[in-house]
Amino acid sequence: MKTILIQVNEHVPEAVAANARLQAWCEEQEVACSEADKRGSGAVLSPPDLIVALGGDGTLLRAVHAAHSFEAPFLSVKFGRLGFLSGAPADRLIEAVSAALSGKVPLEYHTLLDARVYSGAEEIARCQAVNELVLRGAATHMLTTTFAINGHVFNEVSGDGLIIATATGSTAYALSAGGPVLAPSFEGAEIVPLAPHTLANRAVVTDRDDTVRIELPDPTRADVALFFDGTPLVLDGRPVSAVEVRIAPEKLSLVKFDAHNAYAVVAREFFGIEHDTEPDKTGPVPILSEPVSSGENQERAGA
Repeated sequence: MKTILIQVNEHVPEAVAANARLQAWCEEQEVACSEADKRGSGAVLSPPDLIVALGGDGTLLRAVHAAHSFEAPFLSVKFGRLGFLSGAPADRLIEAVSAALSGKVPLEYHTLLDARVYSGAEEIARCQAVNELVLRGAATHMLTTTFAINGHVFNEVSGDGLIIATATGSTAYALSAGGPVLAPSFEGAEIVPLAPHTLANRAVVTDRDDTVRIELPDPTRADVALFFDGTPLVLDGRPVSAVEVRIAPEKLSLVKFDAHNAYAVVAREFFGIEHDTEPDKTGPVPILSEPVSSGENQERAGA
């Protein structure tokens, strides 16, 4: 039996109604489904065949972290404010889910960040992020950080903190801080100073195999806050001396039932420019695979 995990934005009536339609369809088709927010904190479930997010991009991020797995593909259906990662229009939800379960849709692969947090030589926390990792001062004081790339010190920055973002996250918080929009197929990351106290502020773009190490040279100001995709990372009051960030070996796979040119999506979301033509399959688009089965996708995601 096929299984679906659903993440729904319950603050959006249209998303709630769509969830009811989807669950009714699942019952008719003998597809097992459950809601991520209603499984219980102690639930241990095998990876589903498909994870569906009904809302905006924020709902998809919640689904990713609720699933605790990147083995299954994710289908995001936009009902919220932003839909950069949307894979199907709301009026084709059932059609998109059916096609995704049968493996007859292309998948788009997105890089993830893998971050390790240290207090002295001890690793005290680890997380993965789709969009970004944010390092900020826990209080209102200025935070000074030194960051190195592959062991070579690159810069010392004083300000509110640092953002390290993927190409996916380049249209989120990093963009608000002055970072560039990266091509969705780019597999590296960008380092964006957050409100730096300087007249020479530049974002830095790193390669896929680079390791970024952020250090806090002033131990009296090591009370920092870390956020992954907007969620606070629990540090239990431990002082932070360093954070190491790499591109994770896993990838997030998104169903693209209704794939549009990535730059057309940016134009629509930021500038309100609508394209009346069919989705552009000739221009620059994110990495798309041939139609694959769920099992094949699991192998690729772990490659």
